[in-house]
Amino acid sequence: MSACQLVISQIDHTRHGTPSHFLSRKGLSLWINLDQLDKVNRMSMLFSVDKFNLLSFRQRDHGENFKSKAPLVKLADYARARAAELCPSQEIASVHLLTFPRIFGLVFNPVSVYVLCDKSGAERVHIYEVRNTFGDMHSYIGQVTKNHTVMRAEKLLHVSPFFANSGHYRLKIRVVGDRLRLLMRYHQVDKVALTATLRGKMRILSSASILSGLISTGQWPLRPLVSIHIEAIKLWLKKVHFFSRPAPPKMWSEAKDIGKVKEF
Repeated sequence: MSACQLVISQIDHTRHGTPSHFLSRKGLSLWINLDQLDKVNRMSMLFSVDKFNLLSFRQRDHGENFKSKAPLVKLADYARARAAELCPSQEIASVHLLTFPRIFGLVFNPVSVYVLCDKSGAERVHIYEVRNTFGDMHSYIGQVTKNHTVMRAEKLLHVSPFFANSGHYRLKIRVVGDRLRLLMRYHQVDKVALTATLRGKMRILSSASILSGLISTGQWPLRPLVSIHIEAIKLWLKKVHFFSRPAPPKMWSEAKDIGKVKEF
């Protein structure tokens, strides 16, 4: 597998219940090997790691580097450290990250996903790094028993002011060949309140794929953040109840592997 690939995707959000709401758009993401950032940095003159470019990836945007003025921690090391806290005896051979790139130095990442594998390529740990528009971030970290498993995580981070800070998530990422699929379902009590999916096809990172990806998806700087606020206005106009922001939680919490669930 290439050290870095672009993911050209379709992203859908469905708010269930009354009033219902639906959002669909194209997306441009990175599927990046965090152990090979030096190699990634040489793949295209239009892409840089930890430097400004048309497209770029900055380790400062993630993990314990987020909002920190301390010396930079390599993200691969950060991910392995979290895995060691959860499963100390598990050796991690590779760390990949699904995330949005910076475009002209700007980015907002609602969700980034780390997939940690052993030497055989089997998935061992998933890290779902979630942030809100208030500048808070929280990670849900789970040990994987089998590839393509579903994680259950209690919702601790206040993401949307139109949902209470309660309930739980069911999370799944699936990477097969050049196809990637991410599913997130938010449950309140015994019902599904929100379903978010990302379905994408991967292309090796190159100057040509960067330009074609930007053109085909219409991705521009901070589009996810702008889109979130536009949809928030629509929900406000629908008179959806508004919940105030509570104090942010600690840095991470444990998610539980619940196996393969039929609905996924």
